[in-house]
Amino acid sequence: MNEQSNIQLHFDVMSCRAMLSCEGRDYVLPDTYPTKEAAAAAAKTFAWERLGLKSGRAKPSDLPVFQR
Repeated sequence: MNEQSNIQLHFDVMSCRAMLSCEGRDYVLPDTYPTKEAAAAAAKTFAWERLGLKSGRAKPSDLPVFQR
């Protein structure tokens, strides 16, 4: 993946579930989250660990996530 991955977070307040969109694919995060901020933090960690965005990034908090 490139350095400027477009990561979008879709958070549903009714179900407290989150969906991450990155590089044309969608991923439903496995847990529920009390706030959209908590979901954004989980999305950064998920993308950093599982989508191969570790290279070139010091830590998950460096990833930009756009909330929708």
